[in-house]
Amino acid sequence: MSAESGQKGADVHDGDAPPQPHEQVRGFLAGSTPPPDPWTADIATLRADSRARVLAVTGEPQPVASVEAIDADGVGGRLYRPTGTERAVLVWAHGGGWIHGDLDTADGVARALANRGGCAVLSVDYRLAPEHPFPAGFDDVWTAVRWARGAFDGVAVGGDSSGGNLAAAAALKARDDGVEMAAQLLVYPVLDSTEDTGHKLAFKRRYARFAGRPGFGPDTYRRLQHIWETYVPDPALRRRPYASPLHAPSLAGVAPALIITAEHDFLRGEAEDYTARLRAEGVPVELREYAGQIHGFFEMFSVMTDSHHAVGVAGDALRRAFRHLDPL
Repeated sequence: MSAESGQKGADVHDGDAPPQPHEQVRGFLAGSTPPPDPWTADIATLRADSRARVLAVTGEPQPVASVEAIDADGVGGRLYRPTGTERAVLVWAHGGGWIHGDLDTADGVARALANRGGCAVLSVDYRLAPEHPFPAGFDDVWTAVRWARGAFDGVAVGGDSSGGNLAAAAALKARDDGVEMAAQLLVYPVLDSTEDTGHKLAFKRRYARFAGRPGFGPDTYRRLQHIWETYVPDPALRRRPYASPLHAPSLAGVAPALIITAEHDFLRGEAEDYTARLRAEGVPVELREYAGQIHGFFEMFSVMTDSHHAVGVAGDALRRAFRHLDPL
């Protein structure tokens, strides 16, 4: 992976001008309704709504050579193989705020990454909060990484949103335990539980009305607070590195990283801060920021053209990371 930052489109910075969404983002938001209120809806309703929303935008699943149910030392998952002869695997953690998401909602992305990356993909069915708060989900992803390390010659880890958090934490754990890891793929990851950062407060203010949606910024701010409170109920644990990777004392020695962000995303600032820290501590890192895009675009294959481009970027990074395993 390149140590240089790369961006699609113009440089993205906060400013006084109103945020301008991509034309496809504007159309998507105009045709969608707000999700249920997480403070009043029961967890089953939230999960069903999230599942339906994801499945509605992922499009037709790409064919792969095989899809196999896996028991990774007690952790469930699905193993996708694009050809059946892969020596390397990406361990993938789906998004969903650690609260919702499942193997079906991750299916489209797992298939696309397997085909574009030329490697197997192990999609992890990790335990969810509130039934299973931190560190349950992280423990499951790490167990899957250890299983994969014994089953394949090369292992990378990745995830989107809260799954990106779990992937970054697993990369830290791999560094700490001396487990070899080829790469980490972090798609608009959650990295910092701190509520009052400059990035987050600026987003709350600047996105008070976004794409015709009153309260977009403040509502996003409150939802992220709720998600953290649900995943890590004990505030004293939220700054531990495996919960908030940005708070790790050192990032030196972690796997090379590709970080993908969206311009109009509450999490963009912490991803940029993480990129800067990785680079400062000698870790090869590539940052791709998608101008005009929103959180969640990576899986929206039937809605966002940028999702196809971003998966291609991710696939190229995986092929480079596993290049040493190519047949002679």
